[in-house]
Amino acid sequence: MNSEELKQAYTLADDLFDNLAAEIHPVNVEKGFWAEPVMMDKYAAKLALIHSEVTEVLEALRKSQGADKVTEEFADILIRTFDLYGTLVEDGEAEPWLYDIMREKMETNKNRAPKHGNRWG
Repeated sequence: MNSEELKQAYTLADDLFDNLAAEIHPVNVEKGFWAEPVMMDKYAAKLALIHSEVTEVLEALRKSQGADKVTEEFADILIRTFDLYGTLVEDGEAEPWLYDIMREKMETNKNRAPKHGNRWG
């Protein structure tokens, strides 16, 4: 992909993450994942679920379960992440411009020292 095509792709994706969160979160509400009361420990439980999906990627790699399984587990990570992000935006705990912030962080990381100046990566 050349730089012009890449730029066009970024333009098309400007609100992609926020749109995904807006699409994913209501489904999870409907399925009972956000039943009342919503408390800070519920946010913590959702973060733990994201962590468990990360562990499932590790297990899929460790057990040589194949590229399809690894990709499926990454999809689970993103679904749970966008669900929690959507909730945190609704609750005023996060800002609704994740994609823009991610692009800024990626640019910042381009200019950082190798391993961000740390001994281990």
